[in-house]
Amino acid sequence: MRIKKLELVGFKSFKDRTVIQFDAGITGIVGPNGCGKSNIVDALLWVMGEMSAKELRGSAMTDVIFAGAEGYAPLGMCEVSLTLENDGGPFPARYLKHSEIMLTRRLHRNGEGEYFINKEPARLKDVQEVFMDTGAGSKGFSIIQQGMIGKIITAKPEDRRHLIEEAAGITKFKARKKESQRKLQSTDQNLVRLQDIVGELKRQIDSLQRQAQRAERYRNLKNQVEDLDLWLSSRQFVDLRAAADEAQAIFNEAQSMEVEGEANLAQLQSDLETMRLQLLEKEKSAEVLQQNFYEKQSGAQKAEMAIQELRFEIEQARRNEVMTGNLLQEQQARLELLKRDQAQFQAQVEELRGESEGSSSLYAEKNQIFQSAQARISEVDEELTAKRRDLFAMGQSVSSLEARAQSMSSQVDDLRERAANEQAVLTELREKKHEFEERRNRVFKDLEKERQLHLDLASDVDSFEANRRVLGEAATQKRQEVDAFKDQLNEVTSLLYGLENLHNNFEGFEEGVKNVMLWQKTKWTEVSADGSVVEHFRPVSEVVEVPSDYEVAMEAALGSRLQMLLSTDSGKAVEAVSYLKDSKAGRSSFLTEGAGRGGLASVPAGEGVVALLKDVVRSSDKYRDSVDYLLDGVAVVDSIRAALALRPEHPGWTFVTADGDVLSADGVLTGGASEGAESGVLKRRREIKELTDKKNEWAGKLALAQASLRKTEEQLENVVNDFEGAQKRRIEQEIKVAGLKKDLERAEHELGNAQNAVERQEREARRLEEQANAQDERLTELNASLEENRLKKAELESEVERLNEELVSTRLGFEGLQNEVTELQVKSASKSSEYQGVQRQLDMVTRQVNELEGQLSRMSEESEQNSAKMTESQLALEERKIEFERLLDEVEQLRQQVALAKDEYERLAATVREMEESALNSQRARNERQSRMNEANLKLEQAKLKEQYLVDQIRERYMLLLPEIITKYEGREEDPVAAEAQLKELRERLGKIGEVNLSAIEEYEETAKRYEFLTQQHNDLTEAKEQLKRVIDRINRICSKRFKETFDLVNERFQRVFPVLFGGGEARLELHEDPEKQEMGIEIIAKPPGKKMQNVTLMSGGEKALTAVSLVFAIFLVKPSPYCLLDEVDAPLDDANVFRFNDLVREMAKRSQIICVTHNKHTMEVAGRLYGVTMQERGVSTMVSVNLADLR
Repeated sequence: MRIKKLELVGFKSFKDRTVIQFDAGITGIVGPNGCGKSNIVDALLWVMGEMSAKELRGSAMTDVIFAGAEGYAPLGMCEVSLTLENDGGPFPARYLKHSEIMLTRRLHRNGEGEYFINKEPARLKDVQEVFMDTGAGSKGFSIIQQGMIGKIITAKPEDRRHLIEEAAGITKFKARKKESQRKLQSTDQNLVRLQDIVGELKRQIDSLQRQAQRAERYRNLKNQVEDLDLWLSSRQFVDLRAAADEAQAIFNEAQSMEVEGEANLAQLQSDLETMRLQLLEKEKSAEVLQQNFYEKQSGAQKAEMAIQELRFEIEQARRNEVMTGNLLQEQQARLELLKRDQAQFQAQVEELRGESEGSSSLYAEKNQIFQSAQARISEVDEELTAKRRDLFAMGQSVSSLEARAQSMSSQVDDLRERAANEQAVLTELREKKHEFEERRNRVFKDLEKERQLHLDLASDVDSFEANRRVLGEAATQKRQEVDAFKDQLNEVTSLLYGLENLHNNFEGFEEGVKNVMLWQKTKWTEVSADGSVVEHFRPVSEVVEVPSDYEVAMEAALGSRLQMLLSTDSGKAVEAVSYLKDSKAGRSSFLTEGAGRGGLASVPAGEGVVALLKDVVRSSDKYRDSVDYLLDGVAVVDSIRAALALRPEHPGWTFVTADGDVLSADGVLTGGASEGAESGVLKRRREIKELTDKKNEWAGKLALAQASLRKTEEQLENVVNDFEGAQKRRIEQEIKVAGLKKDLERAEHELGNAQNAVERQEREARRLEEQANAQDERLTELNASLEENRLKKAELESEVERLNEELVSTRLGFEGLQNEVTELQVKSASKSSEYQGVQRQLDMVTRQVNELEGQLSRMSEESEQNSAKMTESQLALEERKIEFERLLDEVEQLRQQVALAKDEYERLAATVREMEESALNSQRARNERQSRMNEANLKLEQAKLKEQYLVDQIRERYMLLLPEIITKYEGREEDPVAAEAQLKELRERLGKIGEVNLSAIEEYEETAKRYEFLTQQHNDLTEAKEQLKRVIDRINRICSKRFKETFDLVNERFQRVFPVLFGGGEARLELHEDPEKQEMGIEIIAKPPGKKMQNVTLMSGGEKALTAVSLVFAIFLVKPSPYCLLDEVDAPLDDANVFRFNDLVREMAKRSQIICVTHNKHTMEVAGRLYGVTMQERGVSTMVSVNLADLR
């Protein structure tokens, strides 16, 4: 048996189907760490039946299913198939006819597992048995996993024993021993249980005895019970009829009132709905007016704000106009000065025009300085003019911003105040809404509570109604059962009565026997200890108990002797004979006490003999001798031929068949049908006994059925009372729920109105707050701009002041320079230069005059524009005032309209509430009427049910119709309470009457049979227990013998292999006996070259590995496994030891198939085929195969 193929699907890192072919010889599996090499070893262990997740390097068995990787989802199942080839070596006996077998194991994510052998479903046990005693299973020595080498060395001595046992082939024996021990334990438990049961049965048999009891007379009690019951029932029936008539009258009256009340309620509800619609319309109209009021009020507020803004703009324009006028006056004064200068210069030009051409060089130099000063004056003047213009504009801007900021601050304060007022109103509305919510919630909780109570009551009503129907049906069914039991009891009683009359009158007996039996009742009246009359004579047929199968044989064998009278007193027999003679009352035979004879010498036995008649006939000890005397020498045979065959060997015997054929002792053969008085005596007695048993049985059933019926009727009455109470409470609860519904509707309506008011107020408050925030933001921006402009204005004012000072200073210097130039011009010979200077001054002044006139023109235009804007704002202000007044009028009108609408709404709401109260009162009145009707109807139905119940009871009990017997008890005057007490007492006395118990014999026979059967079972189990002990002892002997033989062989091979791997040294195995253990363990003693003999636990890691490998190889030499799997066994070995290890692997490969998982290149070299395991994708293993034999 060798491994041919391994297929993996979804096992650990092998996501896809992977097929690994294994050749004979050595196959190597290589690959980097973590690529999945050991997963192949785990797959082999798993498919061989390994059940420990820890052995498979996991925490749970489902860990062997592919758990997913980057880009791949986890799989739902895994499957591994192992194909084993039958190569002529050891192979499972069950599959020898197959050339190969395929083992498959499948596991689903939910933990369900499956096993298959050759694709047929199998058990785990079947898979494990394939490898048992081969050394090739998951627990065998043929699979050496990572770390197992170390475990062999560090294992306890008793744990190492498993390797030798596997090699010895005793695994199956130990499995059978374990199974036998389990069976032995189960047998012991069964024996204990059987002993308890048998002991209990023995106690029952000892306690059982024949019981007999006569019934007491009860007819008088029964008649009294019937009379009292009928009188009480008649009286109750009359009362119920009166109650039903009264309830019917109440119902009719309430029903007539209900028709009128329903019409009034319908009209009232119709009017109420009309008023509710009008109320809804008024509410909507008021809401529209309220919305218009808020919109107009908002418009008026906006108009008021616009008026304030226009007033601010007009005031600002007036300020600008004043400022512009002042500036115009200043500039006009300056213009007048410039014009005087211009006139002076013009006069000088006219004066010096003729003298201007004679300027000197000094005049030219001074004139140049003069020109520079003049230019500087012009520049400063121009700059000053520009700065003054900027300062004017900035002043206007600052004034405008200040006015706007003041107006906006007022608006923000106003908006804040209005928002605070609206918020206060909102808070008040929210409080009201909260009150309405709390009220609505209270009403809702009360309604839910009352609804649930109403549902519970309705459920109780339905439950009681269902119980009433069920109990009514059950009562009817039980009445039928009582009737059926009564019919059966009457039928049996009638048959028994007839047979007992025949029996008591001794019908079928001879005249003499009949007369003696009647005579003795008057002759002797002795009473025995148990109170019965002593009978001195009893016919034989009365003292024997004959099985039904032997009745005909008994009657045929005894014939007329069945009527023979048995007596214990011979004197009494003589007196009876005298009585018959004297009274000519007939003849009779007597058998007195002490009569009898000895038994016959030989007893018939063997073929044809059924029984001796005296052995099957029972009787009391008092008459046993007499019965034995009559039946002595009578044997029952299966046929008359058998009787004829037996007679020669047994003379003096009478033989009788079950059919009544008789071969008497004197050789007379009598056959045919038996007729006459004698033929039915035994059968009649047996039938009386059977009918008595049946009568007792039916009487017991009838008593139980009547008791059950009475209990059911009491339950029905209780349920009817519960139903009436629940129905009344349900109606009251329905009225309460209807009232709460109205309250809830009203509360929800009020809450809805409050919610709408809150939402409107929230919108208004939010709008004002948003406006205030927006204005506040704009005011902040405006103040920032105002501050910035104020700073700029201050800078401009400082600059204008500086330029003014510079201009004054420059002009003073200019005037001095001008005087000097004039003097030089006077002194100069050239008047022409003086002329030109004055001309330039004139030109400059003229230019300044022109510029100033332009400025004045522009300022006049700005003044006019400002005046126009002020006029326009004034007109707009007037329009806004008119609009504001109009909006105030409209707001006031809408306020009045809203107030009128609210008053109208409240008036209608009050009317609706009054109508709702009236409707509620009408509804309550209707509910009260319906409650009265329901109550009356319920009483009527209850009275009818009780009437019917009484009628049914009387019919069932006495087969009488109650309405027909009422007149019989009219006028009877008794105390009903005393009658009830008397009836109860009589029924209790009847209930205490016992019945005859004849079932003790049958119980005894059944118990005896069961006791005999269980005793036999106990004996069988005891025998099985002893047999199991013998099997276990035999298995122990076989296992001990095989283990010792295999241990000696393995020890001898170990002593040879160890020096080969170590290059010297010695080692041995020793049996280690532990008093606390049943089986001996194995100790490994080794001495590497150059060291002392020591325990292997003291060796180095490499030495331990070589020692363990030596032991494994030694086991292989004793019992070569079909294959061997070595998982990185060579990892702890150095190169020198690896070479020796590989030499032994080659040697093993001659006997077994070798699969080696390794990282060592030297070990790879000895392999015929190499499989490389890689992870081209993270978490997913793949295989690459290389046949090294082809490469070599």
